[in-house]
Amino acid sequence: MKGPILVLALIGLLGAWGRFTHARSGGRATSPLWMAFTATTMAGLFVVAGAVGYKLSHGVPFANRLAWTDSVIWSEIWVGAGLALMAVYFWRTGLHSLRS
Repeated sequence: MKGPILVLALIGLLGAWGRFTHARSGGRATSPLWMAFTATTMAGLFVVAGAVGYKLSHGVPFANRLAWTDSVIWSEIWVGAGLALMAVYFWRTGLHSLRS
């Protein structure tokens, strides 16, 4: 019984946070350019971390010895590539909206 209540509470918190950031930013948090900046940053983070062999799932960045591997982490590079594709879409949409 605790599981569904916890999930609903998490969904409620995420929804409230989304409304809060949308209201505080004047709607910019969901604009295409804002999403483009975010997706570009995250794509860079995932690609670089995967290329140097750093597992992003290990908590505090660069403080945990177990997070470093001796090989490339291809799953992180693929996530970064997917985020890069999203960034291209948002850049095109955002720049097109600026021109019109």
